[in-house]
Amino acid sequence: MKYHFTRLAVVLMLSLHSSFAAEKPNIVFILADDQGYGDLGCYGSTTIKTPNIDSLGEQGMKFESFYVHNRCSPTRAAFMTGCHAQRVDMGKVIYHKDRSGLNAEEITVAERLKTAGYATAIIGKWHLGEWPRFNPTRHGFDYFFGRIAEEDGQKLYENMEKVGEWDDKTDRFQSKKLLPAGVKFIREHKDQPFFLYYASNIPHTKWIPHADFKGSSEQGAYGDCVQQLDWEVGELLKELDAQGLAENTLVVYASDNGPQLNAEGYGSAGVLRDGKWTDFEGGIRVPCLMRWPGKIPAGATNNEIMGIIDMLPTFCALAGVDVPTDRVIDGKNILPYMVGEAPDKPIHDTFIVPGATIRNGDWKLLVKKQKPGGGGSKGKTDRVGAEAGSLFNLREDLGETNDVSREYPEKVVYLEKMMDDYMATFKKNIRPREHVPKD
Repeated sequence: MKYHFTRLAVVLMLSLHSSFAAEKPNIVFILADDQGYGDLGCYGSTTIKTPNIDSLGEQGMKFESFYVHNRCSPTRAAFMTGCHAQRVDMGKVIYHKDRSGLNAEEITVAERLKTAGYATAIIGKWHLGEWPRFNPTRHGFDYFFGRIAEEDGQKLYENMEKVGEWDDKTDRFQSKKLLPAGVKFIREHKDQPFFLYYASNIPHTKWIPHADFKGSSEQGAYGDCVQQLDWEVGELLKELDAQGLAENTLVVYASDNGPQLNAEGYGSAGVLRDGKWTDFEGGIRVPCLMRWPGKIPAGATNNEIMGIIDMLPTFCALAGVDVPTDRVIDGKNILPYMVGEAPDKPIHDTFIVPGATIRNGDWKLLVKKQKPGGGGSKGKTDRVGAEAGSLFNLREDLGETNDVSREYPEKVVYLEKMMDDYMATFKKNIRPREHVPKD
């Protein structure tokens, strides 16, 4: 369905934006880890039951073209900064003992919300640098409880201090510790606007569900883990209800990249091609649901291009604070989409993975060769890659099965030039990550 703005509609929308900022809604952003497009009931799964997550779409809006990066750290950097990860020199994963991380000069979404009087917390996985200078409490968060990196010696942190070990054997995803911390934060800040970034480690490998969920799904250990996360989401929603906060809280659910597809188990990208590590749709297009009763129309669906880079500008609009103007910000405010409106032209007509992939409208060009994502324990897979220059029409071929570059050579040339022009400007506005000097 298409929406068109009249002048009156624009005035009304600006009025709505002002009223939202005046209310300063609470924001709960829930980010799954390696969950595929097809791993939720509302996105077509018949083997995993996710009633709590699905309820966000039933009571709010389901987004069908929500884009992220194809790995953990890049997506999290994009969320924090409102920029493509490559813009802030975070296009690669930050591994354990890497001497680099998110630059202190970056202005994060948490820092912007703090200026509007929000209490801010991250519960779960940070993955943007494990050295003290990169700690979330130095990037705008009042409180941090969780894991600094993916493989950081299994340490559990509270703010700057190690407070325990990450127990892989009995509670691999720490649901019995992380969830209470999230609930406590909501309870303690019910009388002021708050921003809770609930960054779950589910369903990242290894897929070891808590005993309470083992065998609960029809999709093996992977599905059990997703159902464990669904329970966590349900408990957070219950707490919002118990505190009378649901009406004035925006809840957003998304994943940091597509599913890991290899011999250890299986997630699902649904109708999309491939998964994590790739720029096929299965690697960078993820489920996204948003609920805000009375503001976001219930049961709505949106298929416009948008992504995790848009969260910072959108949250700033909701809080009534400006987006940073002293630097390039790639994201845009998508609040019009969220309330069921849209401008005459799309907010984004293009999504770009800098230097690698470009989607413009229905057309997608692979600028770089794509290999299948992961290959099982022995590096073998029956999935195939695609050569640079492969062209797909996503309206007709969402699964990217039919390369039509030979039929539409002019479209290939057009998109290649669009990427070249974009990169010429992009390279002039890259900001460095920060490095810890060696002793």
